[in-house]
Amino acid sequence: MSGRITGVATIRVDGQEFPTERGATLNPGGVNRATKMAGRRVYYSEEPVAPTLQATVLHTEELDIIEIGKIRDATVLFECDNGQDYMLTGAFVTETAELNSGEGQIRLNLAARTCERV
Repeated sequence: MSGRITGVATIRVDGQEFPTERGATLNPGGVNRATKMAGRRVYYSEEPVAPTLQATVLHTEELDIIEIGKIRDATVLFECDNGQDYMLTGAFVTETAELNSGEGQIRLNLAARTCERV
């Protein structure tokens, strides 16, 4: 059996599609676990991790870098071309949006309260 892998993701922020280059990353969040040893027994502690999204967005005439920098409490859809879609709620930018005029690209970094498959 063969299956299709994700090659391109479409990102929508509050319904507006952001033209995104290949290589966007989505971390759905959850917990990181650190192991601890006591003799031969293994224990672990947990640390919560927020969902995050990193992408390179093309700076088109429809996208305002200042407005991108104001994103907060947004609903973001991460639509994979293999049919799996993820929704981030309560999303906000974590760093100022940075424009590379030589490449026409904006670096976009978001974090969110939740991420779920839809």
